[in-house]
Amino acid sequence: MTYAWFPVCDFSRITMAAYLDEFIPLDRTFHELMLEERADDDVGLVRKLGRREALRWPDLVREHRVILLSEAGSGKTAEIRNLASSLRRDGKPAFFVRIEHVTQAFEDAFEEGSFDEFNGWVASGEEGWLLLDSVDEARLRDPKDFERAIKKLGRLLSAVLQRVHIVITGRTTAWRATTDLLLCRKELPYHPAEKAVDEEASADNAEEITTKNTNTKTNPTAPFRIVAIDDLYGAQIDAFLRGKRVEDPRAFCDAVERKDAWSLTTRPQDLAELVEFWNDHQRIGSRLELMQSSIARRLEERDQNRSEVRPISVEKLRLGARLVAAATTLAQESAIRVPDGAENARGMPIREVLTDWDDVDCATLLSRPIFDEGIYGTVRFHHRSVREYLTAEWLHTLIVDEGSRAQVENLFFRSQYGIEVIVPTMRPVLPWLAVLDERILARVCRLAPEVIFEGGDPSQLPRETRSAILRQACEQLAQPAHGRSLTDYAAVQRFANDDLTGDIKAMLANYGDDDDIAWFLLRMIWQGEIVDLAAEAKLFALGSRAKYVRIAAFRALAIVGSDADNAEVRRVFLAEDGEVDRDWLAELIPGLPPDEQAVVWLLEALERTPAKKRFDVDSLMKALSRLA
Repeated sequence: MTYAWFPVCDFSRITMAAYLDEFIPLDRTFHELMLEERADDDVGLVRKLGRREALRWPDLVREHRVILLSEAGSGKTAEIRNLASSLRRDGKPAFFVRIEHVTQAFEDAFEEGSFDEFNGWVASGEEGWLLLDSVDEARLRDPKDFERAIKKLGRLLSAVLQRVHIVITGRTTAWRATTDLLLCRKELPYHPAEKAVDEEASADNAEEITTKNTNTKTNPTAPFRIVAIDDLYGAQIDAFLRGKRVEDPRAFCDAVERKDAWSLTTRPQDLAELVEFWNDHQRIGSRLELMQSSIARRLEERDQNRSEVRPISVEKLRLGARLVAAATTLAQESAIRVPDGAENARGMPIREVLTDWDDVDCATLLSRPIFDEGIYGTVRFHHRSVREYLTAEWLHTLIVDEGSRAQVENLFFRSQYGIEVIVPTMRPVLPWLAVLDERILARVCRLAPEVIFEGGDPSQLPRETRSAILRQACEQLAQPAHGRSLTDYAAVQRFANDDLTGDIKAMLANYGDDDDIAWFLLRMIWQGEIVDLAAEAKLFALGSRAKYVRIAAFRALAIVGSDADNAEVRRVFLAEDGEVDRDWLAELIPGLPPDEQAVVWLLEALERTPAKKRFDVDSLMKALSRLA
């Protein structure tokens, strides 16, 4: 898109390198971070709340000092490199510089622009942009190199500090919230020009200027604005898929939805690999395959220079990740402490977990994108399910030694008043461990089969086991007070598979009058794309009067039914008496064929649709917008 209201440059050309052969425009967004001090004097970065609209490059490029933090693979390097290119194409003095080369040979540190152009700009008196990448690279060879580079840049820029816009990138774990900010504020100062209040200015304008100046003075990070890059979402993912020439983006997104794999679409690097697998195989793997692949990718260092400077085997990193996952799970402490150059009492100290690791290896592990930034100088596992799976892996290695089995099982199962129960705090790990160990699986199926639905990857279980669990689940749902875990949205995604066709058909025949069970099974037809159950889905789509049961039937039939089946459902739907339900109509719109007959049907349905209720979330308007 072109930001016509921002005259500095055309941001339609700012693109994302996303580890591809070509650049893809993604219009990345950012959120602001702020320093927050606790009562115990810990200081760290937390997300700043209160801003309605996401920050974009036009907002940041106007700032004179920006720190951009994000995990590996998020695209920050490609973003600022292409920002530099875009500014330069518009005739602006902009330079992309590698911080790690500044101390040794500044003239060779330029990747966009040159040293001669830099000197020419310094002497020109013009406004310019210096984009510096990255803090963590600068610290690879020597922890003091970043400090030396910033001090050197401060000397080189001393004459132009008031007219240079500086952006510094880095991995979140490499940025020391207190010490690095103090260093940059001292060596790269910027003093906003005081805005005098005109005597004839209105009282409102005077108050606005006074408030702005006050906020600038009280902001603990000023003049630096610290931001983090947002995960990919919505239109950005769509743009990425178009850029990668995915023939059927909707089919790809549906497959991701069914596999509960959206966590693998948040970073360009992960999404690129997922798309490449899809283009090759027209499918994405099972949840277990995706989990294992994601962990392997996030533990691997893709930068050859980093790998050579800090060599460490992937096997050692995985063992360390397992130990840290198990420690945080068992201690019920999700935060892991990151050394920050200052005293920090928050989170679990990693050296107390990896007792035979040195500081460099610990820092290398925490810098891998399997961890996300936390708060107050801590990190956390990228996703809770990753921590749960790695914990299950570690426990399974202990179970292999039969001498430890009883101790491991005691972590999950207890006897209270003569009744065997599952320990609640360890319940999230149990579905993964049940996939890895047959004896644990048998015990879970006997005691609480619904646990299998709550996580892990049930598709890896034998068909007979899944069939028995499905029957037990439907029997429990038929009870007046059943557990809600069986009807959770993700539970159906994990369990749906076409090899359960006969079981689902039998359950629909036996329990079809129960709305909870019907909804549950129809969602399995939809998520598992079980074509042989199209007749059952059509029956509920035509006759059900339960709101969510019919929605599930519409969605299932749209996937597994024929064009004639869906046309018949639309015809019967419109022939029904009374007003047209807005939510039901919204479900039928995406499948409309692009012809005149469909338009006539839609207009007639809209005439009979009641007005939108105030404050209600309206799916119909969204469906109509997409259709248009």
